[in-house]
Amino acid sequence: MLEFKGLTKVFGDIVAVRDFRLSIEDGEFFILLGPTGAGKTTTLRITVGLEKPDDGKVIYNGEDITEYPPAVRNFAFMFESHNLYPVLNVYDNLAFPLRSPLYRLPEKEISERVGKVARDLHITHLLKRKVSALSGGEQQRVALGRTLVRKPSVYVLDEPISSLDYKLREELQTEFKRIHEEYGITIFSATHDNISAMAMATRIGIIHEGTLLQVGTPREIYTQPLSMTVANIIGAPSMNFIPCHISNGDHLFLSNQERIPLRVAPEKVLHLKSQLKNNMIYAGIWPEDIVIEKEPKEEFIGATVETVEYHGAEKFVNFKFHDSAIKALISQASVLKHNDRVFFSLPETKLYFFEPEEGKNIDRILNEGV
Repeated sequence: MLEFKGLTKVFGDIVAVRDFRLSIEDGEFFILLGPTGAGKTTTLRITVGLEKPDDGKVIYNGEDITEYPPAVRNFAFMFESHNLYPVLNVYDNLAFPLRSPLYRLPEKEISERVGKVARDLHITHLLKRKVSALSGGEQQRVALGRTLVRKPSVYVLDEPISSLDYKLREELQTEFKRIHEEYGITIFSATHDNISAMAMATRIGIIHEGTLLQVGTPREIYTQPLSMTVANIIGAPSMNFIPCHISNGDHLFLSNQERIPLRVAPEKVLHLKSQLKNNMIYAGIWPEDIVIEKEPKEEFIGATVETVEYHGAEKFVNFKFHDSAIKALISQASVLKHNDRVFFSLPETKLYFFEPEEGKNIDRILNEGV
């Protein structure tokens, strides 16, 4: 087990990592997900010993390794930039860590390990080529192979596929997942790409401005986001957030001059109101949960289409409702265009509610005391 106990790292006036606490089980594929500058790379560099924390500890299998140099931790670190040797061919790049003074192995064993990794990653035909002659995806596979060949205790990967185009990212997502399951290895990775994180991770940690906000399986975080920040980071597309207000004691209205009511049970509204400093609140809903109709229906709300987006097998409509920009998933068969009139509904069972000051999920506050 890899544990982090209160890690903090400060660079000048910037707190890169703040009181970071996490446990990663053996065999997990754990991904740290957050935007650029969130503290992901600093956390990984502390993990492998390239940075020292200002406070806190790194524990591996019960042993404090915070002060251990990188060479004795037996953690493999795969850099975002691949860090390959362009003057060497693929075989020698893969063999390089096994020929170092610390891990020097007989050439026969090196050949066997390199051959197996090359077969697993489908790069056997590239072994005699210089890495400078490879494509980005091929270089990424070689970098992964050089990480795998050493058989370290933990694989630490910094943005392993984010620099590749979409098709290559898709291929390597599958490759990483397969390698993780076949090798049974422990992976601690970081990325800003929520699609890759959701596809590959067994668990995800959401990090923002150096603070770990939430940890859980991809589904747990998607269906139970602790805050608006988490929902923004995990979603692709992001959750819609619509300002609302409570009036007449137990009625919830979309926050605009028309006072359009939302179909939310009075007891639910009172439940929400008990956690608010004023009567303002945000209703959140995922694009796939909004109901769209082309003809007026009772209790549906009218809006005008701005744009329609195609995301492969998915199709989205964008429209504005007063000051709120809303995105909804629609069927491929739906024919909509700019300036068309649509009617939407926000089902109560699909709504999330967030208080406006810190953006916390009110239901989670009430249910878990967070």
